[in-house]
Amino acid sequence: MNSSYPVGPIVVGVDGSKAALDAVRFAVQEAQGRRAPLRLVHVISPHSQPESVYGATDVDGDYGLGVLAEAVKAVAEIDSSVVVKTAVLHGQPEAAILGEAKSACLLVLGVSQGHALGTRVMRSTVFSLVESVACPVAIVRESSTGSDGAVIIALGEGKTRESDVVVAEAFREAASRDTDILALHARSISEGVAHIVGGVDGETSESPMDIRLESFSDDYPTTVFSSVYAESGAGSELLTASGTARLLVLGHQRGRMCGSTLTRAIRQAKCPVLVVPHP
Repeated sequence: MNSSYPVGPIVVGVDGSKAALDAVRFAVQEAQGRRAPLRLVHVISPHSQPESVYGATDVDGDYGLGVLAEAVKAVAEIDSSVVVKTAVLHGQPEAAILGEAKSACLLVLGVSQGHALGTRVMRSTVFSLVESVACPVAIVRESSTGSDGAVIIALGEGKTRESDVVVAEAFREAASRDTDILALHARSISEGVAHIVGGVDGETSESPMDIRLESFSDDYPTTVFSSVYAESGAGSELLTASGTARLLVLGHQRGRMCGSTLTRAIRQAKCPVLVVPHP
């Protein structure tokens, strides 16, 4: 029941910000767990003004090479055995990164805090990429590197089979971090009542999703999981739980706009967020 995505590099967007360096450091751990190389990319946007004269200093190019060198140094300080490649790309950032993500096993993006124009543009780009790419996307907000708690997976009311790819990613992440999984189930009040009254001799019955979670124990026998339940739209519970979590894992139907719970998690979670696309 392992998840299946392209066997490619982990692509990390690097723009010289602190959030980007946090994303690079997060990506190192992912590279260790996935045994995948890193591909650090810096995108130079096209200028509205004419190109400088021949022979002039390439300021944008030099800056890009500088921030990539800083990112490579950050990788080496953590694990010098991780294979790293870099690239300076030209074009619109969203389109350039989308092209890189086509062959990636994971896309990692850092998002800065604040309300500056550049930050707002980056957030818009993040949401567009989450809605479009076929591989999982990790969003690392500035200074939200996570704690030593569990990997939290948010499970909605969708079909259990469609959630398998999301659950598989959560188990893989928990196993690579040697930690547990906390599954937060969001469901309607009527489903909660049916779950309670459906038991025998006053005991609460297992939900179909709990049964599906148990089936992953064959692949990850040392990973312990537990479940908690909340009413639909449990965004507040997720944000509270993210304060002690190592990672928050959510699913997203590819090609659709981000829902309210996912939007809140990307904007406000206190730990990194892994968005796993599914059909």
